[in-house]
Amino acid sequence: MTKKGKSSKQSHLVKCKGCPIQFAPKDKRQKFHNAVCRDKYYLEHYGSPPVSKTCANPKCGAQFTTTMPKKQFYCKPECREEHRLAVQDELHSRVVAETQTYLGERFATMRRDNFKCVYCGASKEQGAVLDVVIDDGVLKTCCLECKIGKEALG
Repeated sequence: MTKKGKSSKQSHLVKCKGCPIQFAPKDKRQKFHNAVCRDKYYLEHYGSPPVSKTCANPKCGAQFTTTMPKKQFYCKPECREEHRLAVQDELHSRVVAETQTYLGERFATMRRDNFKCVYCGASKEQGAVLDVVIDDGVLKTCCLECKIGKEALG
């Protein structure tokens, strides 16, 4: 229900923070009716002139102005989130690749040593729990008992 004498469209109008113009904001956080008015307001109140920057998202690369050049790197929040997800995906794929390489090296080491401990000769068939250790810079198959003994000796 609208107030008497006002249409529903007028009830959503807000006054621009930088000038007397009333406008319908696209977002509840919008305080200025355009970028020129916003830049003028910040220059008057904070003394920081607007700076032209390029969006840090390589897929976007748009030019934008900001009064916070040390804090704002992206033209809009969607660009920031898109770039964050792309970087996160790249890091995840690196971790997966490194893990698969490590697991492949472990298996290759155990196969090379015939799935037997190189120190005592225990095998999986004898109930030994096998692991891979680095000894003198080389990967070697080792049973759990020998590994604990080697760690205890230092």
